[in-house]
This record gives sequence, C-alpha cells and structure tokens, in this order.
Amino acid sequence: MVPATWLAAGLVAAAAAATRAAAAPGEPGVAIAGYTPVTNVSAHARIDLDVKAIEEAGTDYAAARQVYTAGANSAKDGGQRTLQGFSTAYAVAGPARAEPLAAASHAFWGDWDYANRHVLAALAGNDSATYGDYGSGVLAADAAARTQVIKKVIKFSLIPQYVQHELEEALASYTLGQYEDAAMHWDEGWAFYAGSLEGGNGTGYSAYILAEKRARNFNTTVGAQSSVNVRFLAAMAAGQGQVAVAGNAAALLQTVKCIRGLMAVPPIQGCLRYAYKVAAVLLAAELPKEAAEAWAFCAAALPGLAAVDPAVAAAVRAETFLSGSRRAGWPVVRAAFGAATLNAMGVRCADVGTLNAEYPASAHPVCEDGVVANDNQGTDFC
Repeated sequence: MVPATWLAAGLVAAAAAATRAAAAPGEPGVAIAGYTPVTNVSAHARIDLDVKAIEEAGTDYAAARQVYTAGANSAKDGGQRTLQGFSTAYAVAGPARAEPLAAASHAFWGDWDYANRHVLAALAGNDSATYGDYGSGVLAADAAARTQVIKKVIKFSLIPQYVQHELEEALASYTLGQYEDAAMHWDEGWAFYAGSLEGGNGTGYSAYILAEKRARNFNTTVGAQSSVNVRFLAAMAAGQGQVAVAGNAAALLQTVKCIRGLMAVPPIQGCLRYAYKVAAVLLAAELPKEAAEAWAFCAAALPGLAAVDPAVAAAVRAETFLSGSRRAGWPVVRAAFGAATLNAMGVRCADVGTLNAEYPASAHPVCEDGVVANDNQGTDFC
C-alpha cells in the first residue's frame, strides 16, 4: 500500500512549484507542473507544442498530419521527436510489448500501433471498422468529430501509453543497476505527461489536463486540484528518490503499479461523462462533437476494461463506436464501471467519484469497493 503521506507531499510539491521560475521547464532543477527533474528533459516536455500545433491546425488536416508525422518542436538526436513515433515504437517487436498497457491494448485492438492507426484514420477521413467511419459515418465524418478524435486520441491514448513506457523503462533500468538511466526515464515520463506549457492547473496541452478537467465534473478534487494529479505527482517524487539508490526495487515496483492505476481514472471519467452527454444532448448540432469525445475517451479506457471483463468492454464499445447516428446507451456505460470492474483495474470507486456532482439526473451513484487490494493488471490502489 502506498504511504498516506504521499497525498500531503504532492500538495506541498505543487505549492512550492508556484514560486519557481517558469523558464525552460524540464531543465535540471526547473519544475514541470510541480515535478523537479534531475536530468534535462526540457526538449521532451516540448512535445506538447506539437499537440498545440495540431489543435490549432483545426480542419487543415494536411498541416496537422505534417506535425504529427514529422514533428516540429521536440528535438531528439539531431532531429525531431514525433507524436506518431510514440505509438509506432510498438510496431517493432521488443520488450516494450510486454508492458501491461501495451499488452492489454494489443489484445483489445489487434494492433500494436493502435493509437497511431486511429489518428491516421481520422486525419485521412477514412472508414475503419476498428476505429470509426471517418469517411462515410453520419457522425464520424463531421469535421467537428474528426478534430476531436485527432486531438483526444493523441493526448489521452497515445501520450499516456508512452508515459507509462518511460516509467516501465525506468523500472527495467533500475533492476539492472543502471540508476542514471532509470532517473532519466523517470523524468521523461512526467515531462511527456505534463508538457512544457502546463502550469499545474490543467492549462497545458498534454495528458495532465484530463485529470484536472474531469475532477471538477466528478467531485474528485483535493483543494483546487485533481486528486489523481496530486497523487501522481507525489508518486513521481517518491519514485525519483527510489531510483537514486540501490535496494528500492520492491518499493519502485509498487510506485509504478500505483501510477498505472491512477492513469486509468481520467479516461474512465471522460467515457462516463460524454456517454451521458450524448444520451441526453438536445441540440442535434452538438451531437457529432459530443459523440466523438465519448468515443475517444472510451477508446482510451476500453483496453483496461476488456482485460478484466471482455463482455462488458464489448458492450461499451458497441454503444460508443463512432459511425452512424445512434446515441450511446447511458445505462450500459454507467453500469460498466462498477466496483467489480474498477477494483479489478486497480481503481477505487472514490477515485472516479460521481457524475451526479455535475449532472444529478445522471443517477450515477458512488459505488462501494469490493476488494482491498489488486494485482490483476499489474496495478495497485494508492
């Protein structure tokens, strides 16, 4: 079990970050959203500038694809780091395929570079029986839907997988006694998660923002911040100390398991919120955008759900798949994320909270945890 003091430590770290200089986030000693790296990951953190450029490209899909495939702002080995490369890295056989999220995602989607294939389908406006009918679908072909899928799959499926990859790399390096490499990978994980523009309150362009936005909808804040991000930051600070010295293998593994569980929460909240909005929305003009958001968030949550209950995941996929004009069935999605599935995914009921905080008519109760520990997907409560 992760120490309870981590919550307080995360709040202290976040408060201290406000007094640090904002210049060159990611340089040693210069914080990124409350986390102070010991290695230079400033170039890594700038990957969020590529996300921002893609969002600003809007319906100029050629410009968005150029940034996505070629990179623009994050230097790497004399060239550019690319968002596409975060996903296609798994297309080549190697140890990364054994990572829990990668294995679960491949089992569900059937593709190792599933996030890349999803983004490319939306960018090209192509129909895909797996990812959505972006050429002919009544909802999916709408420009508002395509742009939502592009940016949200990038931020909440593609980037989180690579964040976890860096933490897995840190764990692997540590077990080999390669402590400097472990520290580097650990810092890189947070740099990608938060990005160079994140101020610690959800104002950036990378995966960090989702926890902040959804916490307000589900009443899962600690003070003014997402409970997920507060605990994630505390876990990162603890892990940074653990990788620095020998003898912490068990503790570091527990920290990684904690983070795996925490990262599952925001997509689940997003899936729930937008499935309800699609079911309840009154203005037809909003439906393509809302349905695309529901599908993008659920797509990020589905591999983990499928790993613990394939039938339930298949039902959620059928309700939210972006193709024709049907609305998601809210009762199906709401029931999918109960205590049994959440706990098996390493998530507490209170981590997700209740959508009643925003939409009382959703009748989304707080579930009651049925187990006190979990190791089903290499995750654990924290």
